[in-house]
Amino acid sequence: PLKRIGIRDLDHGHAHDAGHEGGHGEARRVVILGFFRAASALLSEIERRNPVFLDQLTVIDFNPNVFRTLADRGLHVIYGDISNVDTLVHAGVGKAELIILSIPDALLKGANNEKLVRHVRTLNPTAKIVATADLLADVADLYAAGADYVTVTRISDAQELYTVIEAAAAGLLDDKRAEMDAQLAERKEVLP
Repeated sequence: PLKRIGIRDLDHGHAHDAGHEGGHGEARRVVILGFFRAASALLSEIERRNPVFLDQLTVIDFNPNVFRTLADRGLHVIYGDISNVDTLVHAGVGKAELIILSIPDALLKGANNEKLVRHVRTLNPTAKIVATADLLADVADLYAAGADYVTVTRISDAQELYTVIEAAAAGLLDDKRAEMDAQLAERKEVLP
């Protein structure tokens, strides 16, 4: 049914049709496995800071709306299930230099970040792998599985909240809000 609305899966071998459908070995230097809020925010940050970097990026995801939106924006996107090893092989993950797993375990179905890191590390022993941990206890397991760096979003959230507390204590909360409002006004996220 997805093919009927114009979304092609990895079994479609004509990537040249629109330049975004994917196929064997087509991943670029940097691969984002799965696309949800953190990846949407990351993409917006890249667009703002270094849009040229977008040409080095591949996103693999199975959400048809995300696929369509990213493809319409000219990004290299491959439709597929990131928990399926065949998808990763056919997408060319084995050739990527940096692989980002930004989806928390709570949103993954039939997989977790540790399992994904192990699969990716097997397919690509030299890539740098960045994974996401929901729990602090998961960090060591992700490193043991082969991750090169593990993000823990609650740590970065806590750092941001602390700067808000400092701003409020200094009577600068309005300034802090103005900074955030300016950042929000510039963003064109895929998943708002």
